[in-house]
Parts: sequence; structure tokens; C-alpha cells
Amino acid sequence: MGNTLLTDLRLSEFTLTNLPLLSKLLTRNLTEKPQVCIERARYVTSSLKSTQNSGEPIQLRYAQAVKEYLSRKSPQFFDGNLLAGTTTSKPFGAPAYPELTGLTIWPELETISTRKKNPLNIDSDDAKELNLEIFPFWLEENILEATRRRTGNPGSMKLFEKLVFFLAGKAGALSHTVPCYRVALERGVDYLIAEALHREQAIVAKGLLSEVDKQQAIFYRSVRTALEGVTAYAANLSRGAAKLALAEANPVRRSNLEAMAAVCAQVPAGPARSFREAVNSLWILQVAIHAESINMAISPGRLDQILYPWYRADIDSGALTVGEALELVGCLWLKLNDNTNLVPETAEELFGGAGTVPAVTVGGVDGQGEDAVNDLTYVILKVTELLQTRDPSVNARYHPEKNSPDYLKRVAEVVAITKCVPAFYNDSAAIRTLVNQGVSTEHARDYAIIGCVELAASGRSYDASSSILLNLVSALELALFNGKRPVTGASQIGPRTGAPESFTTFDDFLSAFHAQLGWLIGQAVQLNEEFGRTHQEKLPSPLLSALFEGPLESGKDLIFGGALYNASGATHIGFADVVDSLNAIEQLVFTDGRFTLPQVVAAMKDDFAGNEPLRLWLANKAPKYGTDHPVAVKNSAALLAFLYEAYQGYVNYRGGRYRPAFWTMTNHAGQGKLAGALPNGRRAHLPFASGITPVSQAAPDLTCCMRSVARINPLHIPGGEAFNLKMVPVETADDLERLAGAVAAYFDAGGLHVQFNLMTYQTLLEAKAHPDRHPHLLVRVSGYSAYFRDLNDAMKDEIITRTAYDSRTGTALPLPAGYCDRLPASDPVDKKKLSGDMMNSTLALPLAKLIDCITSELVEEFLEVLLDVMKMVFFFDEDYRKNIEGFAGRYLFRSIDRSITVSAVFAEGKLHVDEEELPDPQVIVIFKDGKALMEFLLADNSDILGAMLRQEVTPEGNLNYLYKFAYLARHLQLMATGRV
Repeated sequence: MGNTLLTDLRLSEFTLTNLPLLSKLLTRNLTEKPQVCIERARYVTSSLKSTQNSGEPIQLRYAQAVKEYLSRKSPQFFDGNLLAGTTTSKPFGAPAYPELTGLTIWPELETISTRKKNPLNIDSDDAKELNLEIFPFWLEENILEATRRRTGNPGSMKLFEKLVFFLAGKAGALSHTVPCYRVALERGVDYLIAEALHREQAIVAKGLLSEVDKQQAIFYRSVRTALEGVTAYAANLSRGAAKLALAEANPVRRSNLEAMAAVCAQVPAGPARSFREAVNSLWILQVAIHAESINMAISPGRLDQILYPWYRADIDSGALTVGEALELVGCLWLKLNDNTNLVPETAEELFGGAGTVPAVTVGGVDGQGEDAVNDLTYVILKVTELLQTRDPSVNARYHPEKNSPDYLKRVAEVVAITKCVPAFYNDSAAIRTLVNQGVSTEHARDYAIIGCVELAASGRSYDASSSILLNLVSALELALFNGKRPVTGASQIGPRTGAPESFTTFDDFLSAFHAQLGWLIGQAVQLNEEFGRTHQEKLPSPLLSALFEGPLESGKDLIFGGALYNASGATHIGFADVVDSLNAIEQLVFTDGRFTLPQVVAAMKDDFAGNEPLRLWLANKAPKYGTDHPVAVKNSAALLAFLYEAYQGYVNYRGGRYRPAFWTMTNHAGQGKLAGALPNGRRAHLPFASGITPVSQAAPDLTCCMRSVARINPLHIPGGEAFNLKMVPVETADDLERLAGAVAAYFDAGGLHVQFNLMTYQTLLEAKAHPDRHPHLLVRVSGYSAYFRDLNDAMKDEIITRTAYDSRTGTALPLPAGYCDRLPASDPVDKKKLSGDMMNSTLALPLAKLIDCITSELVEEFLEVLLDVMKMVFFFDEDYRKNIEGFAGRYLFRSIDRSITVSAVFAEGKLHVDEEELPDPQVIVIFKDGKALMEFLLADNSDILGAMLRQEVTPEGNLNYLYKFAYLARHLQLMATGRV
């Protein structure tokens, strides 16, 4: 039982009824509406503006910007939470990171509050500040555009911007990691500041400094500066709580505010002396990291290990009760839910419903390989059971030889109650996998989960685990269509590897597939390396570096390889669909000779129209991943081995290897909507299978399915995997034993990870049809949890159609009768019901002309009319003209067939339009036709990423200029309809 002293592992006496504070906070958390917060963007941008001509190194400038923000960050106390500190200035905030992807919401600034999917409220003055003050500074300076400028817009960048081959995570985040909070909790941030100062002084004392010495001294000074912001923020919290306490009439709230004032006067500057101080110190550090790193998958790690010394000491001394510990951990859970991502609407198609995915890990073994489960493990499990919040993503480690069956059963019980969390991890497989990557055994035993499912040596490995999200189906289609993809039209994308009729054996086709896949991996890696170098030039991480093992010792920022271990993660979309397609090609085409490959490809082009018998044969007679068929076993293992060898052959800019992974968030639904039919009989535009899970309805037997995934060599998946299972019912004690037994057997067979949705087809169908009846239904997606209501329809359908297994018989349950296997078509872009008063008589005529052009769908005239109206409104409307004061931009708009060519130049507060191509535009906008451009600019929620995903608009050059133009066009439309 390890360090377990509890007599009731279930903590049965505790409910939300006798934990009223948590009940009240949970209700508020579930009903709070998200709001855009620009506080960080404001102070970081203003600081960097003020120092851009100072000549100081970027490390010091960025550290000063972080300090400036944290020092001026407003102390907020929105509710009765026992912990001080908030991620943003809003109760539930979405912070803007303009240096990364913040500018993608520029076109939506005036509509983001009313968009259909996951709207976010934004204050009108904040929107104006983003539009006129903050975003313009980053037009040329965010990571994407700085990389484009430095590299000359390479082919890998253009490939990424098509969005259907791979996604480059570093354009939007480098944050996926697990910090080391232990030292800061034990000794305090002031200790880390003093340590950095001591090391800096030791270098300066040398006298004549080498270039390495100078860089180390700069690094240590940047660490001190950033950490001073952390202690300043805590001091502000202390003063703010004390001030509120003086005016507070409610004695309970006054007492809590006084306690928070005392806590923040001590931590994180000094060492934590109590469990409450330790938890609050950790939370303030988590908040502070987001001053520097975007709020995505910064994962607190093994909280039952990190916080246990303070828990045990306070319990033993009588200073803390189990109920009070539950309240404090519950308050931390709800604090971790106080923020969300700021993304454009189309990003909801790819990442819909995701929170910020801070992962918490419990259980497993300690550094010496012994049982690490303790009382705090069970406290955390109880909080997870009671609150059932989207975040944090809770993960339970289990070592088959060291952890008790009672622990496994308790985790299974929490899964049965929540219906989906925690996820299970096999310590034996995970530790071997990390050791194989060069991690010491002791450090591997201390692994924690990053974000969705990624493995990390806690606080020691800087993994950048979402660097690449690669679409395997795109490589398959490139092989089938000789270097082209149907979704990108006639463009030659990959190398020419042969037409379908040229392949005489399966090995011939497999060679072509490997050539395309290897080429695509090379492109993705090349771009990741370039983004990494731009991060080194523009976005150092001194604060995060201080909370890691390695950087202070080596004098190197994390971004320069300062961690003990370095890696880059590359995850994959469409694994099972590709494996089943390879199975069908090998077995039915080249082994059985039932069809020729040209026949299959021709049928795919028409989405099997008129070829239903062929489709059914492919879907039902070919070998399937998730079964014991030898062809499926061979091809799944071979694909994993190929990917592993390909990625491990690359060394990243920090000196680490690339680690393949298999988790998909909701990308498998979004990318599936854009892909054509496949050789496994899948029709066009349906979601792909999630993570490393077999295709829905392809594996009819639960035991066989789990054995098939367990058979995979975990050493080939060092980045982690998401294996999603749906089982029902799990209601009785016997059902619970079967669930725990299934996990144990799967781990004994070698499985690395498994997570469950314990819900019926009928429950999910009802939740889709009547979301108000299931407002907080939590589901496991592919490595993270989401409220079902927040997912897009494609993702809801994917979860509904996942194979549901009868937990008592192990057989797959059939989909409900009449449930269609084809998802509904994507919602068409709604046209505006354009009506309303004109803003004044001077502009009535041109705005009426624009309305007439739109409502009459005069697409060939649209661009000309739009630019003419834009020029006139700039002349007459002072507020609109402010959008281009000091702005210089050169645009070239061109239809694919070149029937429309228009240049637009913004300079000296005016717009000049020409029908000739101008040289050296900042951005070239190539559009399918006038209608595509009109729908992009004037859709209900204008979103350049959506148009790019649909391959309707292809930009070349600086995307930020296009975001700004889309904002200008959208604002005109809102003026014309009387909405602004």
C-alpha cells in the first residue's frame, strides 16, 4: 500500500453536500462565460515597444516584459476560492498572445462574441486596443512572420499553410512541458533569484569574458529579472487581499482574505511551511509561467508526490484535516479551469472543446522503483470524482508489480463514476520507453504526462511535445495520386512516385508511400527547426528555465538546450485509417487480385458512387487493425517502425531527438472532413479514427482489440499514444472488477495507455439532439476531456460512432438502427440578411452598392466594389480611417485563373487600387473564384484559416496583413448593416 494510511480509500463520507465551498465554486465555474483578456498582451507589447531600440539582448528585453506584466498584473479575487491568483483579469479568461497566434482572431474582433461555436465576450475598448495598438506592432514580428522573413518563405512553410499535410506547433506554442516546482516550493523563489545572482557574479568576476561567458551572464540576469516579477505579483496579491479584508463584512470571506494575504506574503518568495502555502505557491508559479508561455499544456505533473511532504506533515500535526485537503485540492482544480484558449472559429474544428489541458499525474512508482501511491493520491482521485471538470487532465500511473489491486480498482471506480477520467498509464512500458530515449532509470521512473498523453521526465526534459501534427492520410493520398492530393487540386505537392497502374507489387506501392511519407516528415522537421531558431532569436524562456533542472547549472535557457533532456514531439493523424488502407491494398489488390489499384483509385475519386459492392468489399473483407489478422498485425507494426526510424534520424536545434506519438485532439475529425474516400472503404469527408485506436466498428471483439493495440512496441511510441475505448455497462461491482481486470490484462500484454468513455450510443445521441439536457456531459476525446456540448458536430459524431463494447461479453454493440454512416455535410456559409440604416447620407450610396453586390452575388465585381467603397469610407469616416494611420501594406489579389487581378496599396493614410500586378507585395491572395473570396471575407465569422482549410483561399506571404484586411472588410459590412 506504499504510503497509504487511509482506512477508506474511497473517502466515502465526503460529498459536494458537505463540501459546500467546492459545490458553490463548481457551479460558478460551469456557468461562467469566457471573456477575452488583453492584460498580458498590453503590458508585454508596451514593454517590448519601449525597448526595441535599446540595443539590449532579447533575453533581457523579454524578461523585462515578463516582469513588467507580472508586476502590473491586477490582483483579482472573484469568489471564495481559498487560493490567491488568477491566470487572467477575468473570472474565466482567454488571454491573447500576439507574438504567437493571437493575430488570427483579428478578423473576428467585432464578431467573436456572437460566433456560433464557443463565443468569447470581448470589451469593445479592448477590441479597439488590439486593433489599433497591439496587433499592428506584431504584423511583422510574430513567430510565423519572423520565420518567413528570415527563411524566405520556404516550401515547407507553404506546405504547412495549406493546413492539410501537417501543422507546425511552434507557430502557436512551445509550452507543452512539465516544470519542476519542487525547489521553488521547498526553498522559495528568492532562493532561485539569489542562486542566479551568485552564478552571474561568478562569471563577471572572471574579468575577460568569452562569448559563452557573456551569454551565460545575460541568461542569469534574465532569470533574476523574470523571477522578480513573480514575487512582485505575489506581493500585489498579498496587499490586495489585505485591503479587501479590511472592508469585508462577511466574517468567513474576511478570514479567507486575511489568510490569503498571509500566504502570499510568504510564498512563492519564501519556502512553503504548510500544505495551503505549498498549493498556493504552486498555483502562483503556474500563473506566472503563462506570462511567458502560452496557456496550453503547461502541466503541473505528479502533484501527489510534489505536495505530499506538506500534506503528511500537516495531517500528522493536526493542522490539516482530510476534508480541508479536499477543499484545497478542489480549489486548485477550479483555478486550473479559470482560463481557456483564444483561437479563431475554424480552430474549433481542429481543437474544439479543448481546455488548456494542464495534465496532473498520480500513482505509479518513485525514483527507486517502489510504490509511490499515498493518501494524497486518493484525495486527488476523490476531487476528480466529485468535480468532474474539463481540466486538469488527470492521469493515473499503474505499475503491475508494485501498485496494489485496491489502487487499480479505485481508479477504475472513479472512471466509472465520471464516465471518462482518469486515463491509465502502464509504468512498466512507459519507463522502458523513456530509458530507451536516453533518460536515466531514476528520472524515467519519475515521469509525468504532458497535456494529452505525452511522456516527460518531470522537470528535467524539455519535450516540445506538440511540435508537429502530421496527417498520415495525406502521405497515403500523395502515393495514390502520384504526388498530388484531391483536396489541393492539380498542384504537384510531393515527389512523383508513380501512377496507380505502375505498381505491380505491394512492395512497389509501399515504397512509393514511404517515399511520400519520408518527404513529408522531412518538410515538417525542416520547418520545425526554423521555427525553433526563431524562438531562440525572439522568445527566450528565462522564467520557465528557472523552474527546470539543468538551465541554472548549465547557464543556458531551455530554448538553447539547457534542460537535462531535450526532444521534439511529432504526433500523427489517421494511423488506423492508413493501416487499414494498406491492408486492403495488399490483400485485395495484390494478393487476392480481386480489384486492380486503378479500379480502387477511380472509385475513390467518385466517393464510390456506382461502386457500392466494391466499397463494401473493401470495408468488410479486408484485414482490419484491431484484429489478429497477420496482414493487419504486420502493417501496423511496420508503419510504426518506419515512423520511429524516420524521426529518430533527426536531431533538433536543442540537441534532442524527434519522438513520434499518436494522439489527435480533434484533428482526426477536422482533417477527415477535408479528405476524400480511402481504400479501406471509408467514404469522403468522414472523421478518421482517433489516436492509435482502431477504426470505429472495425474491431468486433474487445479482447482482440486490446490485444492488438497492446502488441504494438511501446519503444516505437516515445511521444505517447491515445487509445480510446467505449464500454457499457459499468454499474455493478462485477462490472467494476471486469473494467479493472481488462486494464490489468492489457498492461500485462504490454499496452502503454488506455482511456474510456463509459456511455451508451443512446446517451450520446440524446446529448447531441438535446444539449440542454446534458450541459456538462464530460467525454474523453483523444488525450483530453471536453464537455460534449462544446464539440463540433463532426467530433460529436466521431465519438458517437466509436465502437461500444459490452463490458460483460466483450462483443461490439451495433450502432442504433437507422444511424447513418455518413456525417451531415458541413454547414454552408450563411449569407447575411443585409438590412439596416446607413450610417449617414454621404456613405449611403457606396454602402448600398456593396450590399447590392453581395445580395446579388455579383462575385466578379465584388473585389472592385469592396475596394472602391473602402476608399470612400476611409475618406469620409474618421474612426474607420484610424485603422490605416501609420499603416503601410501592399496586397495582390488574384484568382487562380487570373481572370481577376487587383493590387491594393495602403500608404500615408490612403488606399490606392490598381488592376496591374505590383512588385513585392506583403501578401498575395490567390482565390478559387470571386465567390470564394466573398464568402471568406463576409462569412458570419470571417476566418482565414477556414478558407485555407477548404483550399478556397491560398495566401502567399505575411498572413497578418490578410487578417488585418479581413478585419477592414468585415467592419465595412457591419457598418452597412447598422451593426456598428
